[in-house]
Amino acid sequence: MPLNDFNIKKAKPRNTVYRLRDGSAATKGFGITVAPAGTKTFFIAYTSPITGKRTQVSIGPYPAISLKEARSKAVDIRQQIASGIDPKEKIKADIHARHALTERGTVADLFSLYVSDLEMDGKRSAKEVRRIYDKHIASVIGNKFAADISSDDVLDVLTPIVRRGSLVHADNVRAYLRAAFELGIHAKTMTRWRGNIPNFDIAINPVLATKRATKRKAVGTRALSEDEVRLVWSADGLSDASRLAVKLLLATGQRVEEVLHATWDEFDLKKLIWTIPAERRKTRHEVTEPHIVPLSNFHVGLLNEIKAKVGHKKWLFPHKDGKQPRKYDALYQAVARFCKANNIESFAPRDCRRTFKTLTGSIGIDLELRNRLQGHAMTDVGSRHYDRWTYLPEKKEGMETWTTWLRRLVN
Repeated sequence: MPLNDFNIKKAKPRNTVYRLRDGSAATKGFGITVAPAGTKTFFIAYTSPITGKRTQVSIGPYPAISLKEARSKAVDIRQQIASGIDPKEKIKADIHARHALTERGTVADLFSLYVSDLEMDGKRSAKEVRRIYDKHIASVIGNKFAADISSDDVLDVLTPIVRRGSLVHADNVRAYLRAAFELGIHAKTMTRWRGNIPNFDIAINPVLATKRATKRKAVGTRALSEDEVRLVWSADGLSDASRLAVKLLLATGQRVEEVLHATWDEFDLKKLIWTIPAERRKTRHEVTEPHIVPLSNFHVGLLNEIKAKVGHKKWLFPHKDGKQPRKYDALYQAVARFCKANNIESFAPRDCRRTFKTLTGSIGIDLELRNRLQGHAMTDVGSRHYDRWTYLPEKKEGMETWTTWLRRLVN
């Protein structure tokens, strides 16, 4: 039976990795692995036409790569194999061929290597790195030799982003630059790439001499007061989408990415639960189960308002292009502008989670229940290995207590 999005989404993690096969002759060997942590990665298994040994190559993670895209790549790989080409060796050969005319690697070569390295590991960030490189890096330093790049060159990339006010995005670009140069330094000692890459000859990572655009704050420093929650709740200085995103963050206590990337099919308003899949959880490497967030009628009203005012079919909070969820940077900037306009101490969207933890504690909800409401991984041996109770009744009661108090506060 061919794979489809429905059976991929419904595939639940088990104690060991397992596979779902596509069952199509055109994509023989194509399928998806489901890891105990809930991550799902497309692959194609094949017999190498060079060595005669069975092997497989990763195509990429789901849903960062759609089933349609993955199947198309699988067809291309099958055609390569039929022509006597080993796809794993082709990736290395392509990189080597791109550098055949020069002994020294450029920044373009470096990012080609970085993206290929991420793709071979099935990392979902590969597509984002390629996009970042094309948009911000290629035209500025792409043609320069990697060994000649200085901290000033790095700042030439970052400064225009900072001047637009996209400080968090600038830090993301800086992080990718740092990782790419770090790979360039060590790649010649890696079995995967040894002999297949140009000589980058990078002595010191030039990104290390630059500073982040945003300041690192001490952990656990900012939580909104009751008066600030009231002000934010009635915020006239925020767009509907930004205001409603902040409200949902405060009302549920979940992580920013879990809220911004939420899809409507995760919500069951009849059962009053929001199911965050294991692969979308920050703790996905520590847990295999989805996180069940209990909802109250207060949340239902908020969700109905989001549907009415934002109105996207898939995501609660879509990007302006409608093709992906909203980015953290956009909400961060909106909140920063709101704080400045209203002359209140600045806070970040992530501080809403701390606010939830603080205020729920102030009204008598105990710490363990607060941790379970927010989906923290329980690290003690008893909880991780023996306690299989879902705590949903207790969580429902705790969330009802919180939203009853919050309703009184903001109305």
